[in-house]
Amino acid sequence: MSERLILLTNDDGLWAPGLAALARVAARFGRVVTVAPDRNRSAISSALSLHNILRLHDLGQDRFTCDGTPVDCVLLGVCSVLDRQPDWILSGVNHGFNLGEDVFYSGTVGAAFEGRLQGARAAAFSMHPQGDFAVAEPWIERFLQRWEALELPANRIWNLNFPHGEPKGFRLTGQDSRAYHDIVEKRTDPRGTPYFWIGGDMGPTYAKSPGSDAEAVLDGWVSATPLRLDLSCPEILARGADFESTFNG
Repeated sequence: MSERLILLTNDDGLWAPGLAALARVAARFGRVVTVAPDRNRSAISSALSLHNILRLHDLGQDRFTCDGTPVDCVLLGVCSVLDRQPDWILSGVNHGFNLGEDVFYSGTVGAAFEGRLQGARAAAFSMHPQGDFAVAEPWIERFLQRWEALELPANRIWNLNFPHGEPKGFRLTGQDSRAYHDIVEKRTDPRGTPYFWIGGDMGPTYAKSPGSDAEAVLDGWVSATPLRLDLSCPEILARGADFESTFNG
């Protein structure tokens, strides 16, 4: 059997400490090839560079940087860098949580979804913004040792979030909901031209609903959330007769 081939990426950039931590752990399970953005590309979701050229730089020792998005990095890794399909595609470790609706914005999670679309087993890893990567590493290793034993259905990924301190263990969780206190601030540059800054100092407020990722992480557990690419709504699909009478009746 050939050595396991593992593609790594992130959205914080190639030189982020979280990516280095993930690479150290992943190297215990196979050959690791890293293709990551050349700068921070957070909150870019699953964006593709369809109208821009992409440049890939080989830094040696199976490390590459790309001037595109995290999803671009996955595609270049699979289609141009690797000589075969990777077994695993791992994204992270993101500096900051990806809980609840954060997964719709996250480049970390977007890269993992693209990894699954490319046929690999995929996972996204994120942690408390003041968390210690050294504390998280043994827990990442424990997860990777065991995740092949729990097969997910097609087009599913794992989204893991690590708490601030030493975790109590793993929790299987769903998605929480959160209120993000975004602001759109209008400013003026030195030439008098207006510009806008999207941000907020308060951070999100999580509902911490029972069984959710936010509840688990904020209580000291590693949340392991299975996410799916299929966003269709089964409770409405089950109401086919109501749909027919409403729109075709």
